[in-house]
Amino acid sequence: MSKKYFAAAAFACLLMSCGSGKNSVAVVDFSGEWNIVEVNGEKVSAENTPFLGFDNAEHRLYGNAGCNRLMGTFNLDTLNAGKISFGQVGATRMMCPDMEVEQSVLEALNKVAGYEEVGEGVSLNDADGKSLILLQKREVKEVSINDLDGTWQIMTVNGTEIGKTEKTPQLTFDLAEKKVYGNASCNTINGGFSQEEGKSSSLQFTQMISTMMACPDMETERNILDALNKVRSFEVKENGTVSLLGEDGTELLTLKKLVETETEA
Repeated sequence: MSKKYFAAAAFACLLMSCGSGKNSVAVVDFSGEWNIVEVNGEKVSAENTPFLGFDNAEHRLYGNAGCNRLMGTFNLDTLNAGKISFGQVGATRMMCPDMEVEQSVLEALNKVAGYEEVGEGVSLNDADGKSLILLQKREVKEVSINDLDGTWQIMTVNGTEIGKTEKTPQLTFDLAEKKVYGNASCNTINGGFSQEEGKSSSLQFTQMISTMMACPDMETERNILDALNKVRSFEVKENGTVSLLGEDGTELLTLKKLVETETEA
């Protein structure tokens, strides 16, 4: 009996040493959003801080690559700590003055095979253990419908910047009446908006109608109206602009706050 006891104790000791040795990897809770602070050992400097968001329930990846919004999937190996991979990572196609950071982020994500805790962050590594991306937990600002108060210029639709149009496309939110009005680059639009109970960032436009005037270029207007019908949530970026998002988190429209002198009737 004593031999069996010592054998069991030795085996337990072996298991403990395997789990507590210097090569062990701590399991990381990736839920929430993380700023990308380094790519391939280089500190990130971008107008819009790139970040990754992890939806554990849906295994969905979202975020910003430095210019465009990114989306995809991730697979976190729950049986082997330290293993993670990304799949079907794509991005919107808006052009920015500096695309270098974005290209580096997207290329690095395709090479990620694992992770490890590093100081106050998490390193996403390649198959050889080389650090590709350094993440730090992002403090997400609480948003409310009050953040949408006022008049906003519609800057992009489906990731494409809006060029010169008959009228500057705008949206004005009347929070007291829960109404929205403005124009979609040609015609005047009116409607309402609602939120899901308990979800401060939810947003859906209702009963949107527009006048029927014809303009030389109606494509932008059609794209804006189609995007408004698909909006399900919003987020406020660090630079003060607002993104209106679809059901899967895809950015449909971006808005820039206007001062009173910039608004159009």
